[in-house]
Amino acid sequence: MNTHKYEHPLFPVVNYMLLTLFAALALIPFLIVLSGSFMDEKEIILHGIRLIPEHYTFNAYQYIFQQNTGLFRSYGVTIFVTVVGTAVSVLVTGALSYVISVKQVKLRDALSFFVYFTMLFNGGMIPWYILCVKYLQMKNSIWALILPMLVNPFYIFLMRSYFKGIPEALRESGIIDGAGEMRVFLRIILPISAPILATISLFYMLAYWNDFYLALFFVDKAELIPLQYHLYRILSTLNYIASATTGEGSAVAQNIILPSESVRLATTILTIGPIIFVYPFIQKHFIKGITIGAVKG
Repeated sequence: MNTHKYEHPLFPVVNYMLLTLFAALALIPFLIVLSGSFMDEKEIILHGIRLIPEHYTFNAYQYIFQQNTGLFRSYGVTIFVTVVGTAVSVLVTGALSYVISVKQVKLRDALSFFVYFTMLFNGGMIPWYILCVKYLQMKNSIWALILPMLVNPFYIFLMRSYFKGIPEALRESGIIDGAGEMRVFLRIILPISAPILATISLFYMLAYWNDFYLALFFVDKAELIPLQYHLYRILSTLNYIASATTGEGSAVAQNIILPSESVRLATTILTIGPIIFVYPFIQKHFIKGITIGAVKG
């Protein structure tokens, strides 16, 4: 039945106006942070952060790039961890999800319970740290930034629900043609699972990109410091200097204003800038993947 003839002529106009309004409301906070990163610290203190500042300055970015070495190296570490970690995590998560989605696997219920159990209970921070450092020897290793976040139990069940919605006849046809389970998974299942793969890839990508927790625990070498931890150290140093400079002879007494707030805003832009450009490439798959994977099964 064609329902377009029942729509009011103004409906598309109102619809686009509302969507434009919602998009603007979502975009304005980002623009405020962006403009605030180019504001002078004194202007922020006197007038607050404005969408359109009176004067533009690069003091915050100059402070980050000039006063703190190793920023580009940290970018390289984070990019490597994000790319490699996301690829390996999606592959391992997909493989385990496929195994527990196949009815012919005898231990799939036990494996599902084991995965679900880890969502409810864990050994605690100290045993986890001892395991990673003493037994897995991951101290000051690039793998310390990847392996502890390799598998997320929630994503496993999300992918399992999606795989269970794939017709069983596809898998059986591959088996009849002589393909093994691994080949069926790589050649048949994965190519038709683009929505859920894009969704899980985005989740893992954001987790690896934003992580500084693992570096805080396992990394002491400067060449292994990721971007988030590097910026965290910049802000910590700046806050320490600002809190220590009190009394006569301090920076405040000498009318020297440290770019504390503008540096915070600049670090936000440097953090979310590269990763935000990834979303448009997987947007068409994201909503479909999250809804189908969450509803089925």
